Amino acid sequence: MSASLPATHVFFDFFGTLVDYDPSVHPAVRNAPHEFAMRAGAGLDASAASDLWDRAWRELDDAARASGRECSMLEIAGRYAELVRAPGQAAGEHELERLVDDYLAAWVANVRLADAAAECLADLARDHTLAVVSNTHHPTLVQRQLDRFGIGGYFADVVTSIETGWRKPHPRIYEIALERTGGAARQTLFVGDTWDADVAGPRAVGMRGAYVGAPGPGRSPVALAELPALVRAAALP
Repeated sequence: MSASLPATHVFFDFFGTLVDYDPSVHPAVRNAPHEFAMRAGAGLDASAASDLWDRAWRELDDAARASGRECSMLEIAGRYAELVRAPGQAAGEHELERLVDDYLAAWVANVRLADAAAECLADLARDHTLAVVSNTHHPTLVQRQLDRFGIGGYFADVVTSIETGWRKPHPRIYEIALERTGGAARQTLFVGDTWDADVAGPRAVGMRGAYVGAPGPGRSPVALAELPALVRAAALP
């Protein structure tokens, strides 16, 4: 992307970029895994249930990170149920779905729209094709939050790791996003708060990256409020 090749497409990460959130897998407002364990008759206190939830999460999420293939919330819930229940006592699908629903309801309680996000999107959407490209373990989570904050209408597409099967920074998820939006990599900017997933990964497939995360060595963030002017000036590496 240069002065002669202005950006036509802007892709946004979601969590940590367009919304602020607590990345902990243990929401403070409710311990849904412990509630599940109590319904299952397991003799676990809240702390022990949280430890097993953390173990289930780490096992599947670490494997997904290593392979590039996403895991689902139902898979995490299923692994947790295996750890909680006695051998041979499998949890039913309805029970697992309830655990996932209860857990996510607690987890999103403190999600908030990021400062200047709505204004940034409204500005860029006037003359750019926008898309969300996000890692997530649940197929409707991102879209529900977009609708919750009234910003879903700015996006031509929402591309998620659970839908495509590939999680950032695997090249395939970026390629799918480009294919679905008709974008050319060299005229697409990726905006996000995680360096590997939102800057290095997109750059590896020919996009540019705008980093909005915490500052660090070689990592100078930009603010969402500054982004439209920088995009139009082709001032991002």
